[in-house]
Amino acid sequence: MQVESITVEIPFKAEPTVEYFETELKKHNVNPLRWAIVSIDDNKYKVSVANLKE
Repeated sequence: MQVESITVEIPFKAEPTVEYFETELKKHNVNPLRWAIVSIDDNKYKVSVANLKE
């Protein structure tokens, strides 16, 4: 297994909860070890993710 660092853009669609972000990350086939919001634009969040990749 490897850990890779990626940035994922997540749209504003729902209340910004932990569950919302983790659900959206799974839609992008991301298995996050940890994540953090690094930028907020008018219509999206940019999330930095430590992704576990096999």
